[in-house]
Amino acid sequence: MNVTFRTYQKEDVELLKEIWNDILMEGNAFPGEKLCEKEEFEEMLASQSAVTCILVEDQVAGYYILHPNHIGRCGHVANASFAIAREFRGRKLAEPLVRKCIQQAKELGFQGMQFNAVVVGNTAAIHTYQKIGFEIIGTVPRGYRLKNGEYSDMHIMYLALN
Repeated sequence: MNVTFRTYQKEDVELLKEIWNDILMEGNAFPGEKLCEKEEFEEMLASQSAVTCILVEDQVAGYYILHPNHIGRCGHVANASFAIAREFRGRKLAEPLVRKCIQQAKELGFQGMQFNAVVVGNTAAIHTYQKIGFEIIGTVPRGYRLKNGEYSDMHIMYLALN
């Protein structure tokens, strides 16, 4: 499988939005509930430190958004979200996508990467993050409301980048 990476392009926006909204509708990974419209989604992408697509055989299979986890004195710690299109899931794309994100975060000068809300049921993501070196530094009991209305614990995960 030929995997490459590139910065997102304007013509990717509609597909990236569809992938994002699909994950939102699943209701078990991203915190948002409101589906994104194209204009607001374009603004969100433009505000990121980086948006990088993973391509399989020159087809966009997913992407990540990378930005500071917080403002000011906490801006040296990165945060990221990863989105893989449904038809590309299960092809072991998450690990190279996360590794590329870490590399880019280092290049941008971030000192660490923190994930604030990794749902405990998202075992594939947790496994991938831990394999790469992320540690669970805390768990928020019942911190995430699933689509079905039940509450799930969520982990805070961290990786030092220096």
